[in-house]
Amino acid sequence: MWIAAAAVFLLGLAVGGAGAVWFGTRALRTRLQAGPEAWPAQSERIIDRIQADLTKSLALTPEESARVEATLRESAGAMRAIRLRAFAQARMELRAAIRKIAAELPPEKRDEFHRVMARRYERLGLQPPSPTLPADAETTP
Repeated sequence: MWIAAAAVFLLGLAVGGAGAVWFGTRALRTRLQAGPEAWPAQSERIIDRIQADLTKSLALTPEESARVEATLRESAGAMRAIRLRAFAQARMELRAAIRKIAAELPPEKRDEFHRVMARRYERLGLQPPSPTLPADAETTP
């Protein structure tokens, strides 16, 4: 009986772990495909939550609450611009690193390296880097 219970426990652990990995990978893929442009809904929810919390805990008047909201929205816009620039810079740096690695490899291994990298990108649903274009010429994530 104990062996059966342990087997059921281990099977549940394995299925739960595999499910978490599958859902996590799917969520990551979805976020990467959408890019940071698709994330403003989260910042809107955060602004609403912070404003409601400050309004309640500080007993803000409607005018004070409106000024707090305006400041939060202004800050969120600046943070979004920073995220977009950082995302673009990270993408360019990663693609530049791929090109540098490819340049260091002997020609007979270079094509296979580009195939391996293309498979990694495609698994995430992203456009793989072009082996011939410079890193800053590509616009897709």
